[in-house]
Formats: sequence, structure tokens, C-alpha cells
Amino acid sequence: MTKFIITAESGSDLPKELVERYGVRIIPMHVTMGDETRPDGTFPVEEVFDFYEKTGTLPKTAGSTPDDNAKCFRQIFEEYPDAHIIHIAYSAVTTVSFNAAKIAAEDFENIHLVDSKNVAIGQTAIIKATAEYIEHHPDASPEDVIAFVENIRERTRFIFLPNTLLYLKAGGRVSNLAFHGATLLNIHPTIVIEDGYLVSGKKYRGNFDRCIKKMIADFFNTYNIDPETVMVCGSPGVSDENKDLVYSLLSQHNVNTDQWFDTGAVISSHGGPGAIGLLGIERE
Repeated sequence: MTKFIITAESGSDLPKELVERYGVRIIPMHVTMGDETRPDGTFPVEEVFDFYEKTGTLPKTAGSTPDDNAKCFRQIFEEYPDAHIIHIAYSAVTTVSFNAAKIAAEDFENIHLVDSKNVAIGQTAIIKATAEYIEHHPDASPEDVIAFVENIRERTRFIFLPNTLLYLKAGGRVSNLAFHGATLLNIHPTIVIEDGYLVSGKKYRGNFDRCIKKMIADFFNTYNIDPETVMVCGSPGVSDENKDLVYSLLSQHNVNTDQWFDTGAVISSHGGPGAIGLLGIERE
């Protein structure tokens, strides 16, 4: 039986309980605020928002480096010389992290790299499903595991709804004209993940509660989602009332969950405070 160890970047926002449950090793991405660069996941996400409020400048996010990856790979093989590493990477088109892992992997054997084509909770869902697959298929080969990831990533749907467009504007994803027009008309555009890219999705008009309702309804009308796979997440600032609203709406689609996943600094720097994300995997 092959010993598999999953690795992923901190931008996956994989919660501690899943890291410990499945023995996932996390490789840090990085956040720069002013003259200081810090590993993602080592400070409260609220500091990203505080920095923007004070300076009017978004923190800069950066992927993991070859050295970050090599350090993690080396530690694993020191503990488990015969292990096979399954590296489920943050979307390769959004960061240098995947290429950094490829460079680091050249100095090792038994490292298998696969692009999750996803970020944050989307990457979390793929990692969790892969870990469960490995548990349920003890005789699986590395090729079997990679094939599973490549299959499930194409069925993973992730959408998030910002509560403010300030951070998207500051990051250049929304023009000044579009920002002022959306603010005037009370429009909330969604962001979706398509083939690894963060792109503009549907636009909803009205207060934030109304937009949440429309987003969730459209999500289940558009995709054939397995209710057992649904996850919800948010950046700091989501109210308890909005969380309760999300749970109530999900229950109408046979989703029974009260688990809330917190987004990390990397994705929160795009969505801003109070953003809500919804994840589900389509049935085959």
C-alpha cells in the first residue's frame, strides 16, 4: 500500500481540523504590506483590511517559492522516505506557486503535481475529496489519485459575492467607472472560478441580503450540485444574520450544514470584508 501525503499552499485556506485529520502539509504563500513580507496564515486576516484602510493600498500577495516547496518536500521525505507526495496546487494561472513546486520537485522523486484550477475553499474541497478517495482506495496508484483530482476539479463550482467593490477596484478588477456605476445602482457583481481564472459572474441589484438569495438560487439552478459537497465561506465581517440567512437558504436545497469556513489573507484581499463564498461539486 502506497503512503500518500498531500501538500498544498496556504491559499487553500484549509482549516486546521482538516489539516490534522488528513495529514496535509501546508506550504506558505506570502503577503506584503508596505515594507514587510509575511507568510500567509501567520497573522489575522483583519490586518489586510486595516492596512488598506490606513494606506489606501492593497497588500500584495505572492505565491510560494521553490525554497518554500523544497523545504516542505524534504521534511516529508525525511519522515517518510518511501512516501509519494500528491501536490494539489493553487490555480496555476493566478500565481507562480505551481511553477515553484515544479522547480522544487526536480530534485526529488515520487512527487506528483496537479493543478486544482481553484483557490481558497475550492481548493479545500478538492483536497478533502482526494484525501477521502485515498482512504477509501488503499491500493490506488499515484496515477489513479491524479486522475481523480483531474476529474473532480472540472466539476467543482465556486462563486463568491463581495459586500464591497472597493477591494476589487483597488486591485484593478473593477474600473472606476464601473465602480461608481455599481455603487450608484446598488449592484453586486459575483466572482466565479472558470478554468482556474477569477472572472466576473452574474450581477445582482439590491441590498446584500437580496443578492445572497439570488446568488444561491442561481447556483443551484445552474449546476447539478451534490448537496453533500456544499461548503460556505466568508471573509471577516460577515454578520451572524447573513450566515443564518445562508444556512436557511441552503436548507431549501437539501443542504444541511452549519459549518462556516473562514477565508485567508490571499483571497480576502480581493473580496474585501464581508464577502460570502459558495462551493459545490456537480454530480457526474
